[in-house]
Amino acid sequence: FCRSVCSAILAKCLIINDLRLILVILFFIVFLNITYSSRHTFATLLVMDGVSIYKIQKFLGHKSVGMTERYLNDLKMAQVNMEQIDTFG
Repeated sequence: FCRSVCSAILAKCLIINDLRLILVILFFIVFLNITYSSRHTFATLLVMDGVSIYKIQKFLGHKSVGMTERYLNDLKMAQVNMEQIDTFG
């Protein structure tokens, strides 16, 4: 092989690896967003069905009820904000 052929092959490999890295990063970001949204939807549906906070704590894997209460408070605040946007929008 001459140097130009080796350089071209190396350049192609590097480009392919960079594209692969970009795709993996994008997939990871999408995966995190899907799991985050799914968790919020799951918790919201449980609250709407009247499931006790202790069961929700177990389902979400929180170590304390306090953490679940903060999580549910965040959900409530997000719902209030969305309702305000709908009202004024």
